[in-house]
Amino acid sequence: MKRFLLLGLVALLPLTSVTAQNPTEILSKAEKSAIGTSSYSELSMSAKRARYTRELDIKSWTHTNKYALIVVTGPERDRGTRYLRADKQMYSFVPRTGKVVKLPQSMLMAGGFMGTDASMDNLLGQASLAKDFTHEYLGTETVNSLPCHKIKCTPKPGVPVAADAVVAWVHTGDKGWVRLSFQSTRNGELQRMDALEFGRMDGVQMPVKLQFSTQGGKQTTLMTVKVWKKQPQLSPAWFTPERLEQTQP
Repeated sequence: MKRFLLLGLVALLPLTSVTAQNPTEILSKAEKSAIGTSSYSELSMSAKRARYTRELDIKSWTHTNKYALIVVTGPERDRGTRYLRADKQMYSFVPRTGKVVKLPQSMLMAGGFMGTDASMDNLLGQASLAKDFTHEYLGTETVNSLPCHKIKCTPKPGVPVAADAVVAWVHTGDKGWVRLSFQSTRNGELQRMDALEFGRMDGVQMPVKLQFSTQGGKQTTLMTVKVWKKQPQLSPAWFTPERLEQTQP
């Protein structure tokens, strides 16, 4: 859905009433940089619970929205845990076993990545809202103090996503997406992603502080992008199970 990842979204041009009737174009512009740019990033995550706070530090390499390698660098007890997505294949590596394990693709739709409110999908590559969904323009709303286009996205048949619909709020100016709400017709909102702060990294405008919310906002995880760099040399051939074993935290 990660996204995702999710992290570098291209600036949008000022939008007219004609564009407002073309939600697919709005979403395409918002996704262009995120899906089209191979990147390396360093992230921190803080999941707040009633009795404790869960902290994670992560390094990530991505290529389009179908290839990603994640390495956990902290805390020490989780250091070296790794996940790989290579198109439709998923793998994990846990240091205490020293083995690469193939995972079912359904893991992408599982919530709670390592005790946080982010999903595997958020971090290892989400479906494209522009290409994999049909769209309904719902007007404009102010979200997080920003004026936004509101668009309902319904997955096309066969698209592997957990949500029955995603409602996207996309800034009418140059900041890209501001909020994504993943919704179930039976259970209401499953997860919400809010872009709380924006910045420019390696020449790309993107959210640099994101909040994931579940259980109606009772649980939240804050993710901060500390480093983001373009990595044009990355290709699908780079994302292999052997790479999963070789990459160190």
